[in-house]
Amino acid sequence: MSLRPPPELSYPERLATFEGYWDESEATARQLAATGHVYDRPPLEALEQGSRCISCAAFMPRVASVRILEGPISDNVAGHEYHPTRGFNLHHPKCTYLQSRIPFEVRVESARTSAQFEDLKSRFEWMSTYQSPNIRQQTGAAAAAQTSSFFTLPAELRLQIYSYIMPKLDGTTSIVALNDSGRVLRDTAFKKIGRRDTTTTNLLGTCHVIYDEAIDAIFSNITYRFATSKVLYMFLRRIGHRGRQLLKSVDLVCGCREDAVTLALLAACPKLQNITLRFPRPWLIYQSAPIWVLDGVACLLQLSGLEAVRLEQAYEGKPFLSLASKDGQLLARELKRPRGAKGSIRWINGTIDA
Repeated sequence: MSLRPPPELSYPERLATFEGYWDESEATARQLAATGHVYDRPPLEALEQGSRCISCAAFMPRVASVRILEGPISDNVAGHEYHPTRGFNLHHPKCTYLQSRIPFEVRVESARTSAQFEDLKSRFEWMSTYQSPNIRQQTGAAAAAQTSSFFTLPAELRLQIYSYIMPKLDGTTSIVALNDSGRVLRDTAFKKIGRRDTTTTNLLGTCHVIYDEAIDAIFSNITYRFATSKVLYMFLRRIGHRGRQLLKSVDLVCGCREDAVTLALLAACPKLQNITLRFPRPWLIYQSAPIWVLDGVACLLQLSGLEAVRLEQAYEGKPFLSLASKDGQLLARELKRPRGAKGSIRWINGTIDA
């Protein structure tokens, strides 16, 4: 697989610059490395730490990156002029690494009417839900004082009750984007005619204890299927850190510009056991492959500790990567290596050296 000269540093090399410094923000470090960034530690401790693009040298403070790339994805839209995410850009306008996309990146300030309307809407919602520090402190104290006899029940009985209340999911559940927004939902709910029942997961909003106990029912023995890596990325962001700690099985169609950042974030799911990959091509990489393809494959090869790796057809009648091929066998071997073990793949002059 002879390719054009690779970028200055491969994804594993970029990710290695964060090791030992960003261990508490692994998900952010993986996403930054997937977008061409390396850890940029200032010579003086008083200076701001962050990351820098190896191509355009755009700098991003660490605090901002962690807030945007690990925080609630619903907050990552431009609001009023004091919105903390305004101006968050990982690259300069003509950077090569803009080929690899982060789904629904933060929008910069725009003079268009639609953006002005969103600013006004965001300002109104922020003002209408604002609580003074005193009110929040009183509310928090009152909430902390609440108790329930429900928690005196045995844990096994509580889990059984949760299973009756939580929505019943199929063994393989397709996830789709809602009207090209930042929200995702089940395919069956998307196609449903009439009003959707959005109350089945209200149990998760009662308190942190119930959330931690009940959410496991959503991820146990369920394979989530995604038609694009873009939808998978939004799903991983929506379920948050706790959900990513429980995710066990995914089915993904690869081959999009969002592959790199999505697969980088997927590698931060410690309990991932099964993966089904659908490549619309019979090779991992090909002659003159662009950066987003190389980084997508490199991020995929960082996955490890999987019990089952399947390669299926992406589109009917189209060629696809199979386990019978040399690339398929290499991929399965790498993804099944012990979790955390160093891979045997090296990138030398644009060629995978296994």
